Amino acid sequence: MLSVMNRYVPGRVFVLLVVENTLLTFGIVCAAAFTLHQHGHEFAQGSEWLLRSWCISAIFQISFYYFDLYDLRAIANKWVLLGRLTSAVGAACLAMAVVVALFPPARLGIGVMETTSICLALVILLGRMSLEWVNRWMTAGEPILLLGNGNMAASLAREILWRTDLPLRLLGAVSEPEFEDTIANVCQLGPIDELERIIKEQSPKRIVIAMRERRRRMPLELLLRAKTQGIQIEEAATLFEKLTGRIPVETIYPSTLIYSKGFSKQSTLSRFLARFTSAAVALVGLIVTAPVMLLTALVVRLDSPGPVLYSQERVGKNGRTFKILKFRSMRIDAEANGAQWSAENDPRITRVGRFIRGVRLDELPQFINILRGEMNLVGPRPERPYFVQLLTGKIPYYDLRHTVPPGVTGWAQVSYPYGSTVEDAKNKLEYDLFYVKNASLALDLAILFETVRTVLWSKGR
Repeated sequence: MLSVMNRYVPGRVFVLLVVENTLLTFGIVCAAAFTLHQHGHEFAQGSEWLLRSWCISAIFQISFYYFDLYDLRAIANKWVLLGRLTSAVGAACLAMAVVVALFPPARLGIGVMETTSICLALVILLGRMSLEWVNRWMTAGEPILLLGNGNMAASLAREILWRTDLPLRLLGAVSEPEFEDTIANVCQLGPIDELERIIKEQSPKRIVIAMRERRRRMPLELLLRAKTQGIQIEEAATLFEKLTGRIPVETIYPSTLIYSKGFSKQSTLSRFLARFTSAAVALVGLIVTAPVMLLTALVVRLDSPGPVLYSQERVGKNGRTFKILKFRSMRIDAEANGAQWSAENDPRITRVGRFIRGVRLDELPQFINILRGEMNLVGPRPERPYFVQLLTGKIPYYDLRHTVPPGVTGWAQVSYPYGSTVEDAKNKLEYDLFYVKNASLALDLAILFETVRTVLWSKGR
């Protein structure tokens, strides 16, 4: 899954986008010139062909995005890369066929699109494999030293070791004497008392603080001296957030949340823009999807007995409750035995309900909730009061998700698969906290863009 925000070095993805756009545009022009020459046609050079080529490359890159080809982890496995690339090129060709059918002047010429597609697939495949080779062999990665060996250190180490796309190299961990834990597949370099020696021997560029016990144990003077020598000092939770797009709730200190950037009230202008955008989209959405909603209401009514719309109490911003609206996707006796989470293959879901949930048609009536001011387009999904009370007692910081308006879609929905347990709720909360901390119009737009792909592939919830 390509998460728009969970890139440790977003500049690498940006460079990849720009370089590939240039290669695609140049490749299209060359393929068109060669193919037209082979068929005895003259290739008219000029800005028109350049504009056409750029538009085609943009279509290809959008297709690449939706097939996760800008997730740098995908290039770690050449067979996964080949499969995704084949699917993406096929989808791009289909999109081009639709464009040509609707706008005949966009036609490139006899055989041009076929030749172009094959050439571009080869160029991108070779380019990605070359990029992976360069990433693995030409750059060793930034050397990182872990200070601590607890759960946070272990989680961070696993992420760095698993993410072969990251320009990071884990040197090892410095242990805390009072804790004898070891981190799998990570070299234990010695205790904190020997940190000065370890720094001299290992020459890290970054020291990541993941200590469990810091009072009277943190080597502040040594760390300050290391910082003045050019070594970056960073909290483990901060780096983990950059790598994963989530904030771990069980392994962070309250001070980490208090002193870190974010979690501040948005400006009046930001709140107005978010509210105005949500209301405008909801109004247009109601008008545009009215025929679809009428058809959905009809098939829901014909499929099973009961009302078409389903309303349920949910918890919104600042703990206020409201009635969320959905097209009914379950049997009317679905909760005869009390409140329960819905599961991915829930037997209570009707035949039509399974389809409309898969393509998110059941969520369309929530445009009304948005117009009422109860929800925004983007935000943490509102939960039922029963589960809020249950989860608040079991999961730290759960109430923080209620400091912003709930949404029809959210960062957790596009980043985490379907879940129906307390553990799933905890994992989703970590993504919700990331959203609450970093809420902005840019992040909302990124989530909406990702939501389209999530709906197309019927992932997340």
